Order: sequence, then C-alpha cells, then structure tokens
Amino acid sequence: MKFGFIFSAVSALLLVTACNFNNDSRKSFDDVVKYNDFIVDHINALDSAYILALATDNGIDVCMKKCDSLVGLCDQTAMDFKGIQPYEGDSSLTMQALAYTQFMKNNGEKEIKKLLKLIEKYEKASIEEQEAMVDEVQTSAENIDKNYEIEIGKVDKVQKKFSAKHNYTVIK
Repeated sequence: MKFGFIFSAVSALLLVTACNFNNDSRKSFDDVVKYNDFIVDHINALDSAYILALATDNGIDVCMKKCDSLVGLCDQTAMDFKGIQPYEGDSSLTMQALAYTQFMKNNGEKEIKKLLKLIEKYEKASIEEQEAMVDEVQTSAENIDKNYEIEIGKVDKVQKKFSAKHNYTVIK
C-alpha cells in the first residue's frame, strides 16, 4: 500500500513536470505564410523608420529624433522576434531578422547620426569647407547604403532558402 502511494505521487509529479517542461510561452505559428509575414511586417516597419531617419528635408534635428525612434523600434522588434517560436524547429529566418534588427539599431545609434552631424556641419560650412567635405559626406552616405543592401540581401537570401524548405512562395 505504501509503495503504491509513493509510486502514484512520484508519477503524478513527473507528469506535471513533463507537461510544464514543454510549455513554451512564445508565440507559435501553424501557418508558414503567417510566420513569414510576421517577420516581414516588422522588417518593413524598420525600413520605413530607417528611410525617415535619412529624410533630411525636415531638418537634421527631426532626423536625429527619427534615429532615436528607429532605435526604440529595433528594441521592440528584437523583443517581438525573441517572443516567437521557430517554425517547425527552423529559426533561420528569425535569427537573420534579429541580426538585421541589430544592424538597424547600430545604424540608428551611430552611423546615421554620424552622417547627419556631418551633413549639419557641411550645411553650416563655407563654400571652401564644403568642397573639402563633399567626398566625406558622399562616402559616408554610400557606406550606409552599401551596408544596408548587404544586410537586407542576407535577409532575402535566408528567406528564399526558408521558403524553399517550407514550400511557399515569397511575393515581392
């Protein structure tokens, strides 16, 4: 009798532990297209914030604030990405999206602000000083664009492999 009680108690404890052990509270997706769209929607939001941070028509101060907004959006996006489960055990797209998010955060914190400060200095400079700075401004802007193309290209490449593996078509 004593053995039966102990056996039942231990069995119940193991069952409760096993059920809670596999309980992943992260958001899961049953549909690969919804999983893809969740990630792409976040990336598109980052891209929009990135474009606004570089839109100097409204002034450098506005762009600096947009950089801060981009950084905040990157933090939220990273949390959202960390809050989802891999699709059928495949986290490649999420991991690349997280790397892209970190790249965009770095851009918002450093690279774009550096360019904006350089543009501000250029705008306040004399004609002679501007002539001396033009290559530096252009090189900085080109580097930001080039690095963006590299990073978004990495996302596209992983997304293409992910879509082939999970048998869906990516529509651009």
